[in-house]
Amino acid sequence: MDLIERHIAECDLFASIGTSGQVFPAAGFVLKANAAGAHTVELNLESSELSGMFEERHEGPATTVVPAWVETLLDGN
Repeated sequence: MDLIERHIAECDLFASIGTSGQVFPAAGFVLKANAAGAHTVELNLESSELSGMFEERHEGPATTVVPAWVETLLDGN
C-alpha cells in the first residue's frame, strides 16, 4: 500500500477501470490522486459511487471504452 500511495502522489494521470467504488482502500485512490493534482478518469460500465470525483468519465464495456480512451491518449487528443 505504501508503494501504491507513493505512485499516486506522483502521478499526472489516474485511471480507474471497472470498479464499483465501494471497496476500500482502492475506492479512496481517486481522492488521493485528486489531492496530488492528477487528471482523473473513470472508465466503467456504469456510474459508480465515486463517479462525481472524476474529472473525466467514459461509460460502457471495458472492451470498448478502454481501447478508445487509450487511442485518444496515443493521438494526443
